[in-house]
Amino acid sequence: MGKKFLLVATWYTVTLGFLGIVLANASIDKKLEKAGYTYSKDPALSQSILASAGSTQILGTSIVSGDARSALLEAFLKNHDSPMAPFADLLVHEADANGIDYRMVVSIAMCESNLGKRIPTKDSFNAWGIAVYTGQQSGAKFTDWQSAISWVSKFIKTKFYDRGITDLKDIGAIWAPPSVEAGYSWSSCVNTFMKAIQ
Repeated sequence: MGKKFLLVATWYTVTLGFLGIVLANASIDKKLEKAGYTYSKDPALSQSILASAGSTQILGTSIVSGDARSALLEAFLKNHDSPMAPFADLLVHEADANGIDYRMVVSIAMCESNLGKRIPTKDSFNAWGIAVYTGQQSGAKFTDWQSAISWVSKFIKTKFYDRGITDLKDIGAIWAPPSVEAGYSWSSCVNTFMKAIQ
């Protein structure tokens, strides 16, 4: 009889102990949520939040000013060894100046020429297949990457955006008509790389 009593008493004690821990944890979570902290399932992150919840000491700060879009484009272009990598800032500037998505010019270049690595001629700077019609090996030539980026950005604005054509399927039907029969492959390609840049 004494062993059974000891077993039941131990079970109740352990159960009450665990219940106390769970309730205390729930109380801490609610206090953190009210204070504006978000809960994470990552134990290391949760511990760092709990450790700093009552701290007012600032150990260091860093303020970085700038547009992350240029950094995203530059990283994407460098990752793919593109000759356009040094022009990430210009790509964002031209996109803003023309009111187009900052990822579009790069994504089209990826689908048309592997970001400028497979262009009609080395000195054409034509990474977008401009005037390269089906079956032809030549097309428009630009003097350098800067003028090409500026021209293509303005072209997208005037040819598509100014006319209310902003959907990639509609743009693809004009830019690469054969791709429509292939299930809008051009639009799918451009969309895939636009998502990859985010």
